[in-house]
Amino acid sequence: MKIYFAEQDVANAICVYAADLEGIRPESVQIEFQFDEDAGVSCQVSANHRNVLYDEQQISDAIGFYLEEIHRFSSYAMEIIIGFDEEDGITSEISFIYS
Repeated sequence: MKIYFAEQDVANAICVYAADLEGIRPESVQIEFQFDEDAGVSCQVSANHRNVLYDEQQISDAIGFYLEEIHRFSSYAMEIIIGFDEEDGITSEISFIYS
């Protein structure tokens, strides 16, 4: 099974993840996506008067957390690929691996 996240879905996952870490509401988190040909996708996260730069691994962690906490999927059975497209922005493809 595969799930596809559009940019807003990725943003929601990051906000829920950062809010959980900071002990605040997801609506209090602000993010700004960035893409660099060499560095790939990253995200500036502002929460609780702190600014943190998430790289692709942290964005993947946020998506895994979101799917596990909100939708009850097992994050141990996921392969998460972060992508960028000029038209669609930041996207993610999540594959579920069952043994």
